[in-house]
Amino acid sequence: MRFYTQSERNALSTLDEVICFEQIQSEKTALFNAWIESNPFLLSFLQGKEITRFKNPSMLLKNSMLLDFKGYIAHFLPVFKPREDDFWGALTDYVSYFCVVDSTAIKVKLPHISRQITQQNDLDFPASIQSESAYNQAVYNFVSPSKLDAYRAFPKEWEVLRIEFIECSLQRINNPLCSSATAGFVLSKLRSMPCPDAVNIAIDEAWIRFQKGQLNIQKKDKKKGKLNRPLMFRLVLGVLGMFAVLFTVNWVFAREVDSAPFTPTSSLVYFTRKERVFIDTTLKRYKPLRSTVSLSSSSSGLTYQIRQAFVNKKGEALYSSLSEGLNDFYYNPIPLKDSTVENTIEGTTSLTEFNGKATLNCKNSSSYDVLLIAFNEQTSSPVYSLLIRTGTTQQCTLMKGTQVLILPGKEFSGSANIPFNVWDYNFDQGLQQVYTFGGGLSFAVVFRGAWGEEFSFTNPYQCFKLNP
Repeated sequence: MRFYTQSERNALSTLDEVICFEQIQSEKTALFNAWIESNPFLLSFLQGKEITRFKNPSMLLKNSMLLDFKGYIAHFLPVFKPREDDFWGALTDYVSYFCVVDSTAIKVKLPHISRQITQQNDLDFPASIQSESAYNQAVYNFVSPSKLDAYRAFPKEWEVLRIEFIECSLQRINNPLCSSATAGFVLSKLRSMPCPDAVNIAIDEAWIRFQKGQLNIQKKDKKKGKLNRPLMFRLVLGVLGMFAVLFTVNWVFAREVDSAPFTPTSSLVYFTRKERVFIDTTLKRYKPLRSTVSLSSSSSGLTYQIRQAFVNKKGEALYSSLSEGLNDFYYNPIPLKDSTVENTIEGTTSLTEFNGKATLNCKNSSSYDVLLIAFNEQTSSPVYSLLIRTGTTQQCTLMKGTQVLILPGKEFSGSANIPFNVWDYNFDQGLQQVYTFGGGLSFAVVFRGAWGEEFSFTNPYQCFKLNP
């Protein structure tokens, strides 16, 4: 329903909309009508006409009846209609009126706005880009000034959209085609976004490390000049973790039908409304315990990082085998053995036989097959493994203190040297990250990521902690 002036009501008294409008009138709202009609910007906005930036010449925002006025305005809040040549500018103008709109009405608009923004972002960054120069130019365009202004203007009720944009931007710069200069440019822009403190800290940390030239060049890998992957991995998932301030949770796994207002690209679609309260991610701002050898952009030689051996001898032997197999393959690539239908790595026991107290539901919505390796830190304890194929959900049990490796790849070979016939830098990254399971009762974990992009996983209970 749009707002009607007094003259419009007199001339069009038979319209159903006008009748509804009259039914919400009172002595107080008669005053509100006068306020609206005295502000040409607000009047035009509520009548659904072309939107211009809100102005407040009558000191409306300082009036003692502002709260009641916001509730009244909520009846007439129009649907956002973007300008054909200026989506983000039109959205910024639209959002400027939220200072006089009730919070509940702003939240109601979130699903519609979220879909429009997703569609526009897809248009802003075509999926068919192949060349490095075109990709970097597209990234610059993706963080255009008008778009940044729009995201900065979003109210707290739309915080989820702003964090999704940060997540998406980080994924863009962690692509093999993205140059270091482009990554630095995007990070500098993200630092100006109003975000919760933890997100700002994570972005600032990335910016400082970027300025210090802490880059990672993989051996025999075309992905040169990229931001340090452990850093980016922590940052991307750390940003996702800030959804914890937006939602609340009791355990029900993602089979529940939910029509919550989130874009299909968000990891939130895999969790129920209740779970979203504590949506957190698997990684915190800890230093990784184990890291493969890497080359620094400012160094003339290799920088070796020392790690502490596992107490579990079988776990240590398997980890060493995987690390050596990866290093050997870098320098001397050889064909791996044929894939197998078995879902465990050679020399290990199926994780489904692990006698734990906490139930873990793993939903693999990524384009990777995911290998879980788990063991307790006891000298002679067995090592367990389980392959979770793409598009499937697997259940297992763990216990507090269990060490866990999460390795993505394709065409499972089951080898204790290289478990997959096909893999990318995400396998290398996964081998560097070792987690400790925190214990509890029931948890949901979702794996996500397209092939060749950043693989990640999300859970709302902080059940995995990256080893310090």
